[in-house]
Amino acid sequence: FQTSIGPEGTSVGYLRPETAQGLFVNFKRLVEFNAGKMPFAAAQIGIGFRNEISPKAGLLRVREFCMAEIEHFVDPNDKRHPSFGKVKDEVLTLFGRDNQLGSGKTEEVTIGEAVATGLVNNETLGYFMARTQLFMKKIGMDAKRLRFRQHLKTEMAHYAADCWDLEIKSSYGWIECVGHADRAC
Repeated sequence: FQTSIGPEGTSVGYLRPETAQGLFVNFKRLVEFNAGKMPFAAAQIGIGFRNEISPKAGLLRVREFCMAEIEHFVDPNDKRHPSFGKVKDEVLTLFGRDNQLGSGKTEEVTIGEAVATGLVNNETLGYFMARTQLFMKKIGMDAKRLRFRQHLKTEMAHYAADCWDLEIKSSYGWIECVGHADRAC
C-alpha cells in the first residue's frame, strides 16, 4: 500500500502496513485447510511498516514493526462460542463508543451482560475479550489499570462488526496494548 515517508510525509513508499492482510488474502485456502468448517483461527508473525513518531515527541521514529496476529473466523450467522459460559461472569472495564462521545466514563460490567445488551457484538468477541483480560491478569497486570476501548464508527475496518482495543493506564495516560486484538467480522 502507498504510504508517506519522512517527517514531512513528502516521500512516497509502498510497504506492508499490517500482517493480517495475508490471512484475508489466503482466506479461501485457509477454509479449505480446515475442511470447509467454521469457526477456525489462523496466526502469523511478520513485519509491518508504518511512519510513526515515538510518544512525547521523542527523537526516535519507528517504521518497522514485528507483529503477531491471530484472526478467528466465525460464521456470520452464528457467532456463539462454546466456551462463553466459562467467562461470562468476568468483569471488564468497557469504554464504549457512546460513552466516548458522551459522558466520557467507563463502565464495569460482566462480559455476559455486555453481550446480552449488545454493547459487545457477540459471544465470540466477548469470549476473546475476557480471555485477553484473564491472560493480562495472569502475567501480573493490575485489572484496575486495564480497559477495553471500543472503536468509533470512523475507526472501524470496513469488514468489522465491532472492535475493541485493550488499553493500559500508564503514567502517560491510556495506551493501546493489544491493537485490534478483539475484532468481530
